[in-house]
Amino acid sequence: MAPRGGGYLSRTARYHEGRNSLLHLSIAALLVFVCLVGPGSAQGTLPKGSLLWTQVIGNTVEGIAITADSSRVAAISDDAKLYLFDTPGNVLWTYPTGRRLTSVAIAADDSRVAAGASDGSVSLLARDGTLIWTNTIGAELNGIGISFGGEYVVVASSDYRVRVMGSNGSLLWSYTANGAMTAAAVSANGRRIACGSRDYRVYLLDQGGTLLWSYTTNGGVRAIAISSDGTSVAAISSDNTLYLLDGEGRLAWKTSFASVPLSVAISPEGSLVAVGSRDNRVSLFDSRGGTTWATILDEPVNGVGLSSDGDYVVAATSNGRVSLFSFLPPATPTPPPETPTTIPPPVWNATPEYTAAVTTPAIPEQVTETTTAIPPSAGPSMEPGSPAFLFVVAGILLGLTALVIAGMYFFKKR
Repeated sequence: MAPRGGGYLSRTARYHEGRNSLLHLSIAALLVFVCLVGPGSAQGTLPKGSLLWTQVIGNTVEGIAITADSSRVAAISDDAKLYLFDTPGNVLWTYPTGRRLTSVAIAADDSRVAAGASDGSVSLLARDGTLIWTNTIGAELNGIGISFGGEYVVVASSDYRVRVMGSNGSLLWSYTANGAMTAAAVSANGRRIACGSRDYRVYLLDQGGTLLWSYTTNGGVRAIAISSDGTSVAAISSDNTLYLLDGEGRLAWKTSFASVPLSVAISPEGSLVAVGSRDNRVSLFDSRGGTTWATILDEPVNGVGLSSDGDYVVAATSNGRVSLFSFLPPATPTPPPETPTTIPPPVWNATPEYTAAVTTPAIPEQVTETTTAIPPSAGPSMEPGSPAFLFVVAGILLGLTALVIAGMYFFKKR
């Protein structure tokens, strides 16, 4: 006679064996869920920048700027020329200055383009490339900015000063820092002027030259950008850090780079910040400092620019290339409008009086029936990462979980 405990031990073994099998099944299902949903959902949250075009100008592009609506891109090269492109990448005009250009800016409405040179000269050009004026400040120019319509031109120079010029090139006022001014930018309405210095400080001034606030970084300021309304200021410094400051001078966030950041831009509404680095990388950050997109070019990125809402990103590299990236969805072709069919009016043949009418058997007219194919209604997208896909996978996981619980209960009862 078998021992009484044998049946109990057998049932216990079967219980543990069944439980382990169900646990293994659950783990396998979870791994499948992670593999399918994880990459899909991650890719779905990141925009994909499409390279629209690349143009080569000179050997090195020293600076770049883009209008808010992305209709114009201005660039300066080591060949001492100023270039203007349209959105498709066509060169609209070039302007030879005969000087080594160091900085460039374009008005948000593309009405004016400003360029600064190492000899301290500032040039303002019209939309068609015609020179409006040239002024010399007597010191090496390191940064430049321009307001809407070219009403104000702001320049940063090596003599520790930032200067504001009027639309006719006359000096309106200047502000002196404790170190060489390395960067300058102005809001679209001209009410806020941001500048950076080698004294580790970011300055914000009003349109009359009064200091509103200053913020101390951990390194000399290399480049600076300001939103259209002046409520956001982005700055990069020699400690390889990007700082985003609000309109009151408070730090919103900062992030560090493994390589030296060389250029910075902010979208007109302040929602996105772009940085170009010495490691050939262009990085895009959202308003909270999260990286939303990055790409690697073939040379250090000396200049970057952003259009409204970050629809376009422009980058300039040390090998003379200007590249424009688009984040807009592909355009959907519009079907041509249907041509209405014109039915000619009936033709009546009068029968002369007292003439017997001849009756001809009617021949039925062949009418070709035209049917319009109605496309099937688009169902929910089942691509990895879509809501419908996640809903189905979640349902499968819930079912498997219920199966595991029921199985464990069943084996325990046995």
